[in-house]
Amino acid sequence: MPKISVITPVYKVEEYLGKCIDSILEQTFEDFELIIVDDGSPDSCGKIADGYLSKDSRVKVIHKENGGAPSARNKGIEIATGEWFYFPDSDDWLESDYLEKLYNVAVKTDAQMVISGYTMEYFENGTSNSYSVSTPEFDYKTQNMVRNNLHNYFDNMMIAVPWNKLYKADYIMKNNIRFPELKWDDLHFNMEVIMDIEKVAICSSSGYHFFRSRMGSETTTVFDNMLYQKRKEQFEHVLKVYHHWKVNNSDILKIIYGYYASRLVQCVQEIAISNNSKEDKKKMISNILNDKLSYKAIRVGKIKSKILSIAVIPMKIKNVTLCICMGKIIGFAKVNMTSLFYKIKSKSVNKAKVIN
Repeated sequence: MPKISVITPVYKVEEYLGKCIDSILEQTFEDFELIIVDDGSPDSCGKIADGYLSKDSRVKVIHKENGGAPSARNKGIEIATGEWFYFPDSDDWLESDYLEKLYNVAVKTDAQMVISGYTMEYFENGTSNSYSVSTPEFDYKTQNMVRNNLHNYFDNMMIAVPWNKLYKADYIMKNNIRFPELKWDDLHFNMEVIMDIEKVAICSSSGYHFFRSRMGSETTTVFDNMLYQKRKEQFEHVLKVYHHWKVNNSDILKIIYGYYASRLVQCVQEIAISNNSKEDKKKMISNILNDKLSYKAIRVGKIKSKILSIAVIPMKIKNVTLCICMGKIIGFAKVNMTSLFYKIKSKSVNKAKVIN
């Protein structure tokens, strides 16, 4: 039985897949199986994956009809035999000691889930940029500590994604947790994982490199008319977990609502720079501002980013025209002052203040 089952879904990433697989197979930690799930990719991904079968006995390849990354990951879980599950994306790559660092923390802490930092990679407006997220190593060794502290890892995206985590396999299987087959399944999956979890550890490594924007990626900026509704559904799921936990600490809840308020700023910004008509933009933003959950988040939420705390001001006063102007300013800065934009963004990442 391998220590780790590395499960990666593959779809239309033929230009990046080799680098991803090589970075996994070249890890200093060697006791793993690599399960590559070809999700009906129409390009040469399937052939590329099959080519590794003869190169390394740790590689397994599954070919299936296209069903999306959630179904591909779930298919990998079905045949995984490792003590831990790890889910990298197939267009990203790992530094050579990344798995070793994750596993060492897992063994040292006996956690049910280990969360690491990461390095965000961007390619926008012809320029490459990156920044790293890393928080101090910590062992949340009781359920109470977990519930009182995981709010610190929402704003920096450490909670939302699956590729910066080791999951204890028997915990996932015992609780029958799977990726839901919907867009943005990652946060939903992780909220289900932490719903009743007792021990979580933080690894300070930022050795996972996430390609946040590139041509052909699902993360490439294309306006989604359902963006706000999806964000709202995500946050309602977050609130469901905190209700289940019976967390009533006002400081914690302010940060959780602040997390949602910052996501609402993103929604408004995306609307502002979209190709929708001026009337449709105003209508969509008004719907956001007049929603009860939005109103509470904007009013009581604590936003740690100075930029976002300024950007939310027009939303607080419900000035739709100013919201559109602010959104366009942010969009302009992101495209035309890319390096400065991400430098400032990287500084907004905060370190956790532990509550016992």
